[in-house]
Amino acid sequence: MMTTTNLNTGSLAARFFFGFQLFLLVTTLFFSASLFASSIAVLDFELADLTQVDDNSEEVKRTASLAPMLRKALTDEHEHTALTVPTDIYQNTNQGFGYLFEHTDAAAQLGHSVGADWVVITRLHKPSFLFSYLIVQVVNVKTQLAYPELVVEIKGQQNEMNERGIKKMAEKIHSQITRLSRISPQ
Repeated sequence: MMTTTNLNTGSLAARFFFGFQLFLLVTTLFFSASLFASSIAVLDFELADLTQVDDNSEEVKRTASLAPMLRKALTDEHEHTALTVPTDIYQNTNQGFGYLFEHTDAAAQLGHSVGADWVVITRLHKPSFLFSYLIVQVVNVKTQLAYPELVVEIKGQQNEMNERGIKKMAEKIHSQITRLSRISPQ
């Protein structure tokens, strides 16, 4: 038969043991956030605009604003070190639209060259004027493995929805990296 001890009225030893377990749990949770924080090279978003407009310069500008927002969200909200890849290194590695999505080994080498633990390959897919998709693929630099794409749909007013979508994507990236780091620490 199993006995239980009332923690409020039980023995001093039982209360101490419970308190010590709680202390260990809280300490582990506190330090685990910083333990799994890592450096992430966030690439600029590629634009896949299928809307067939003559002048999509506004969409190109909007797309250019997404990577800096994602880096900021990963740094400010999730305590990762978000790195920018210098343009010359990016251009020397990238062979064209979609190349890094298909060649994650090249993306991993790019991440290695800037000292990143992870590379986030990014794309804005716009099939309609009404909505678009933020699509990213996370690559572990050390193993050169790519993980399933993460997708966030954006609908509505572009500026407000971009920010919301980027925050949601940063959360997904953080969750995926944290989960993968626990499975196979770097």
